[in-house]
Amino acid sequence: MAPRRGETRAADGSVVEFSFACHRCGHCCSGGTGAVWVEPDEVAALAAAKELEPDVFVARHLRRMTDPRTGETRLSLREENGRCELLEGARTCTVYDARPEHCRTFPFWPAVLAEPAAFEAARATCPGIAVEPSPAVRAEAFARLAELYAEVDAAVAASGARCELSGLCCRFEDAGHELFSTALEADSAAAQHPEAPPPAAAGRCPYHVEGRCTARAGRPLGCRTYFCDTTTEVALADAHEAFLARVRRIERECGYPAAYGRFPALAAARGIGVPKEVER
Repeated sequence: MAPRRGETRAADGSVVEFSFACHRCGHCCSGGTGAVWVEPDEVAALAAAKELEPDVFVARHLRRMTDPRTGETRLSLREENGRCELLEGARTCTVYDARPEHCRTFPFWPAVLAEPAAFEAARATCPGIAVEPSPAVRAEAFARLAELYAEVDAAVAASGARCELSGLCCRFEDAGHELFSTALEADSAAAQHPEAPPPAAAGRCPYHVEGRCTARAGRPLGCRTYFCDTTTEVALADAHEAFLARVRRIERECGYPAAYGRFPALAAARGIGVPKEVER
């Protein structure tokens, strides 16, 4: 689904524009205590998703709480130590298609958008919230990132790492790893390579097309430092951490909004690989 757009206010009163696309990371379902309201007409679908009768679902998975805004007693999802009981594993919502409207509308909640501190707390938890920096900040950060990438490529070449051009590193499900990047890197890649087809497989990079990378110039640090060559694996892993620290320094020094997440999800949040027919 194409990212949704919104705006809030910073502490100084300036407008902060942002986009949002859910990464299915589960952070908002496990990041702290609170209430997730469930309306009475949502119970049946939630119960069906768990293959339970509505009264059984209410008894097992809901609690009655007082809404501090109205004093009304309402139903809320149960949680344990800040984690929703309906979350399975690290990030799988077991009722995703039937999830309450309160879940569906995050982070566009009045409580989040009305207070700068609340918005920043939500952004720190959720990599799907992408604050849009000014053109000047983008230009400076992109230029410095390009210079850093040139250093990375030179360091990798000096290491003697070999690439077999197998494409395995981009087939995450086969290679047994995932590709993470900063939001700065994802923004830079999207700016240089604004078009890509939908990913060939779930969770795969949209720029991996027919076994080849179609975004070599803008590919993130993780792509540049990962090789199947085991003889250079340790050295490149160390180099990756050192260069990643420098990417984060560019963010701080340029005032670039910091975020970190799975690159395919960050790309999708920027509209890369999103089928045109579902954009709206």
